[in-house]
Amino acid sequence: MADRTRIPTLTSRSALRWGVATVIGLVLVTASQVVVQPDLLLIGVAVLLLLGLAIAALLTLRTWLDRGAGIVEKACLGVLRRRVALERGTRAELVNNRGGTLLLGLRGDGARRRVFVAVLSLTEYVEKSLPGPVLRELADALEEHRVIGARAVASELRAQAAHVESGGDARTSPLAGRITHTVTRLAKAGGAGAAGGGMLR
Repeated sequence: MADRTRIPTLTSRSALRWGVATVIGLVLVTASQVVVQPDLLLIGVAVLLLLGLAIAALLTLRTWLDRGAGIVEKACLGVLRRRVALERGTRAELVNNRGGTLLLGLRGDGARRRVFVAVLSLTEYVEKSLPGPVLRELADALEEHRVIGARAVASELRAQAAHVESGGDARTSPLAGRITHTVTRLAKAGGAGAAGGGMLR
């Protein structure tokens, strides 16, 4: 495999359809408000432009791993770029975004923000893992460049790769527990809160 590896975005046709429907709904709502209140025209145009820019950014989002150079780079619109160097001062960890996606978080030495790579998604519209070869490339790159936390993260990525390559699905994969456990805890907390609210009525 070449040193420069494209890391695919975790999405599905149903998620794209939902996104398109949401955008159409927002456009219709904005247009109706402008018709009722013409003085909101400039605001409506600004909202639509920002919405269009956000959509373009999502559609053009690309993530690359340059294993030889030890760089993970994210780019959108062909211009906006964020990158992190894989080196001894860089820290790697798996992070649950509490929205159904497990991320590989990479923070360079002294950096304030992390660069995230979606590894596994278990949502209402998407149940998908990164392909096995890509997971292995990430694991190898982390260890080769000796980033902090490389051994533990690489081990989990390789276990996930083995599961995916054997035909296993995302929902029963080794990393799924990192997402489902949090979802279960949140659901229990929500249930407890609802019960408490019922007692106060």
